[in-house]
Amino acid sequence: MKITQVEAIPLFASFAEALDGDVPPELSLPAFSMRNTPLLGQGAVIVRITTDAGLVGIGEAMGRPGPRGTAAHINEVLAPMLIGCDPRHHQALFTAMNEQMRFAPMGISGVDMALWDLRGKLYDDCLTNLLGGAARETVDCYASPIPYMATPDGSADKAREFLQAGFRALKLKIGRGIGPDIDHAAAVRDAIGSDVKLLVDANGAYTVSESIALARDLVKLGVYWLEEPVHPEYPDDLARIRRRVDLPVVSGEWLGSWFQFRDLLKAEAVDVIMPNITRCGGITGLMKIADLAMLENVTVAPHGVGAGIGIAAAIAACAVMPNFLIYEYNQLFNPLRHPVMHEAINYADGALRPNAGTGLGIRLNEDTLERYRAD
Repeated sequence: MKITQVEAIPLFASFAEALDGDVPPELSLPAFSMRNTPLLGQGAVIVRITTDAGLVGIGEAMGRPGPRGTAAHINEVLAPMLIGCDPRHHQALFTAMNEQMRFAPMGISGVDMALWDLRGKLYDDCLTNLLGGAARETVDCYASPIPYMATPDGSADKAREFLQAGFRALKLKIGRGIGPDIDHAAAVRDAIGSDVKLLVDANGAYTVSESIALARDLVKLGVYWLEEPVHPEYPDDLARIRRRVDLPVVSGEWLGSWFQFRDLLKAEAVDVIMPNITRCGGITGLMKIADLAMLENVTVAPHGVGAGIGIAAAIAACAVMPNFLIYEYNQLFNPLRHPVMHEAINYADGALRPNAGTGLGIRLNEDTLERYRAD
C-alpha cells in the first residue's frame, strides 16, 4: 500500500459572521493569553491522506494561531515526503517528519492522526484496540472555560450552566489580579458547592511570588489545581512554585515535542501535564509523552481545544493510557467543533466515551469543510 495524496485543509469560523456581529467581550477575550491578540474565531486544519488501496485517513492539526500556516507546512514540506510511502510504517514516518519539522509539531499531529485512522481502516478495528486496549470505558472530563466574565456573578451563572449540562468539574480562567481572581473563584465555589471540582487556569499571568500568594487563597476555596501560573517555558519557576504551594501545579498545553515535556518533567515542575493531541505530535506524540510522565509518576490531563476530530482521537487515547487523570472538554463557542463531522461526541453526565467505529470512527462533513475553508 502506498500514499498517493496528502491534503491539508485550513478552516476558520469567524465569530462576527457566526453571531451577526454581536460578539460578547468574553468570547473575544476569554483569558489572559488573548490580551494582545483577541480571539476572532475558531480555526482547525483537517488532514486527509489517500492511498492506492482506496482507503482514506483523516486527522486534525491545531488551528491556532493561524490555520493557513500549519496547512502550508503540511502541503509543502510533509506531503512530498509522504507520497509513495507505506502508511503502515507510521513509526518510521513519525521519526522522519520530526527530523524535517521539529520546529512545527502541529502539522505532524494532523498527519500522524490520519495515519492512525488509516491503520484502523486497514485492520478494521477501533483506535482504542490499536493502542493496546481500553483501560476504562468512560473518560472523565471537565467543562472549560468559564471565561473572563464581567462580574463574579457572571462567572457563577456560567458555572451553573455547566452544572445543568451534567459536568462535575469545571475550569475558571484567572489572571486579572489576585483580588479579582479570588472574587470570581469564590463566587463560582458558592454556586457549585463543595462536591464539584473547581480548576483554575492563569495562562502564565503571574510571577513566582504572585503565584504563591494567589495559591494560599485558592487552597481555602478547595481549588483542584493551579494551571500555568507562569508560562511553561519557565520550568524552574514552575518548580519553585510547586515546592511552596499546596495545590497541584499543571502545565503543558503550549508545548509541542516530547523533548519539551521531558524537560518539564526533569525539572520536577508539574504534578499534571496537559499535552494537546493536535499540537504535540498527534496520537504517537501524545502516547510517548504519557509514557514519559508515567516514569515520573505524573498524571496526564490532555488539553482539549480544537475541532471534533482531535477530540475523538484524544478520547480514545485517554481511554487507553494508564496515567490518565481528566480530559478538558472545551465548551467555548466553536462552529467547527461538532459540525466538522457527522458523528456526535458521546458525552453524558460528566464523562465521554470513545467511538467504536474503525480508526477514529468518524466521517468528515464535506459541507462544513466547504463553508469554512480558509484557503
